[in-house]
Amino acid sequence: MGKAEARDPEAVTGPPKSRSTAERVAAQLTAWPGLATGRPSCGVGRGFAFRGTQILHLHTGDEADLRLTRPFIDRLDQVLAESGQIAIRPGDDWVTVHLDTDTAGSLLISLMSLAIQGVEERATPARPCTWERARRDERTLAAGSAGRSLPRPLRRLRPLRQR
Repeated sequence: MGKAEARDPEAVTGPPKSRSTAERVAAQLTAWPGLATGRPSCGVGRGFAFRGTQILHLHTGDEADLRLTRPFIDRLDQVLAESGQIAIRPGDDWVTVHLDTDTAGSLLISLMSLAIQGVEERATPARPCTWERARRDERTLAAGSAGRSLPRPLRRLRPLRQR
């Protein structure tokens, strides 16, 4: 027998049903041409980049940040928010996808195609993802309180329901 093969630390293992939705999404996306995987700029989870631009951060087993274009978000913000799976913040091109179902995973895969298209259309540099900005805001608030800890954690934003 030859040399032992080095194990890929980012490889997704186990039967498909035993994996989280984020792991199943990652397994599908690793086969897409042109997508590079690595550590996201925020340092939490796994990132996917297209042509050097990070467009997806899989932060936890049930949450991901995806960078879309503002025109796309502006056109479909109500539909995206009403899905119950996506949190949109005003003026932001990163949306948070809650990966609590296989349907949410399928939605994320579909939106990835649009995120890839957006890399070619985008002329502005990327802002930090939602996760990174929230952590930075927590540190800023904590530093501003003269070393005291925050009275309670910052709440995660949920989609606005329009009537």
